[in-house]
Amino acid sequence: MKKYDNYKDSGIEWIGEIPEHWKAKRIKLFSPVKRGASPRPIDDPKYFDENGEYAWVRIADVTASDRYLTDTTQKLSELGASLSVKRDSGDFFLSIAGSVGKPMITKIKCCIHDGFVYFPKLTINPEFLYYIFQTGLPYLGLGKLGTQLNLNTETVGNIFIPIPSDEEIEIITNYLDHKTAQIDTLIAKKEQFISLLQEERTAVINQAVTKGLDPKVKMKDSGIEWLGEIPEHWQVTRLGFLSSKIGDGLHGTPNYVDNSDFKFINGNNIGDGQISIYEHTKCVSEEEYLSNKKELNENSILMSINGTIGNLGFYKGEKVMLGKSVAYINIIDFKTLNFTYKYLESESCKTYIDNQLSGSTIKNLSLYSINKIPIPFPNFDEQKEIVDYITITTNEINILITKTQQEIELLKEYKTALISEVVTGKVDVRDVVLN
Repeated sequence: MKKYDNYKDSGIEWIGEIPEHWKAKRIKLFSPVKRGASPRPIDDPKYFDENGEYAWVRIADVTASDRYLTDTTQKLSELGASLSVKRDSGDFFLSIAGSVGKPMITKIKCCIHDGFVYFPKLTINPEFLYYIFQTGLPYLGLGKLGTQLNLNTETVGNIFIPIPSDEEIEIITNYLDHKTAQIDTLIAKKEQFISLLQEERTAVINQAVTKGLDPKVKMKDSGIEWLGEIPEHWQVTRLGFLSSKIGDGLHGTPNYVDNSDFKFINGNNIGDGQISIYEHTKCVSEEEYLSNKKELNENSILMSINGTIGNLGFYKGEKVMLGKSVAYINIIDFKTLNFTYKYLESESCKTYIDNQLSGSTIKNLSLYSINKIPIPFPNFDEQKEIVDYITITTNEINILITKTQQEIELLKEYKTALISEVVTGKVDVRDVVLN
């Protein structure tokens, strides 16, 4: 892309060189920087009203939004709004807690708490300011609090930003609106393609484990309404009959230690066929591990049963202590292990599980319900054929999904790089014809 004729050093590391006629100025020169209201309204009905004039903005509302805030999950009563900082449509604010440094332009009347800073007398186009902060580059060199940005009114106000003329600001924002919309449309299409691939993968698994691979096979009524017909020579059994033991983890809090080879896991550690150990996964001592160790073996399937339900993983000898949100299913015959696992991740099994959940806020799946999971069951040879077919077919789909996800990440990186190049004047878009 075309560059400007002459550049100069901005004196600011993250900005670098800017066009000769641009300037680098602190953001506080364009508006005071203020913090949202503190204390925040507490969870008391008198502070909230679903018909209230002002929406209540939480960090989660901002995290779920892109550039514009158009809705939130709660609205404030007159009393609640009186305790908060009110913002009008078109106002710009920035998160300094949770998703730190996320810029936002509100399109609704709203109130913000002390997890945000705002700019009450902004004299620069908020759309341009949004793009500058969207790059994340203004935060380079700022003080850190652990691994998290330490933002406050002072640090934000002292951030230097590149300043072109008002006319160029309008040209730049129009250009970026156009180009980022094109990129976002392409990303959305690729995300839709991934959704279709995931649906296809689900359908492949469900069809194979409930109907088999022979489209001409004679069928019979399974006797289970949501399962429908199954091949005539298959039998319906219960998971409990295929298992030597079904149990769950510790109902309580273990004694944690700072560092050890023994990890305490819950349902969030289970998924995609494996146990995942994260940086925040807590450790227990060897003594604690041994005193609460479950009878796991190479035939054990792990399932999340609290909060997030139905995530599955194989146990492969990891030194893990289970929490109560993890169930273990010890399959008797290794030859049935993989077919059983495939059925447990099928849509038919999920239908059964959804009908068995208890709990109003946090859902739970009981061990009794797991024992009673009905499974349509072919002979060993057919089980192997089905598992091999599912493995080959879903691997091909997974490769496509991974490739498309990588393409999406490249598009996102390109979008961020493009914004950075344009708002810092590394490229000149004044004469670009938009189409």
